[in-house]
Amino acid sequence: MGELAERLDNIRVRVSAPGMDIQAELRDRTEFSLSFGESVYEFADERALERALASVARLLYAGWQRQYREAVAGRGLDVEPRDQHDFDFQEACRAVESYGESSDGRFALSAVGMDEFTARIKRGSLRELREEEFAARVAEAATVLVRDYQSRTTELKLRYYG
Repeated sequence: MGELAERLDNIRVRVSAPGMDIQAELRDRTEFSLSFGESVYEFADERALERALASVARLLYAGWQRQYREAVAGRGLDVEPRDQHDFDFQEACRAVESYGESSDGRFALSAVGMDEFTARIKRGSLRELREEEFAARVAEAATVLVRDYQSRTTELKLRYYG
């Protein structure tokens, strides 16, 4: 299993926000980075940016899931549900609500089952923070969100599979 864990740690996903020149990257399972195209941050509208960041989160998770399935299949492991118990577990995972917030409270990201994402930017943050500071807050909140989700799904695994 050490080789699989290493492969999972090496998954790197890069995505762009639909309709906005924003790029995000996920690596080492919980490390995020965010960058903006020229003048994008300077002229960004907080509502539009919230929608773009929620889309980026969805795309990152979908990309990670795709590479995860490839890594697992490459090891000959089967993670598909086998019975109603497995289906119930997957359904419970899809209902998990997770949350991540930057330490200063300026940015928050929430998810239901890592399928439905919502981003929240505290009003005035874009004017008060430099682009690099804001990107760091987003990365911080995303890391907290993923760790929260991992913790909650670990609890579910214990409840369902002991």
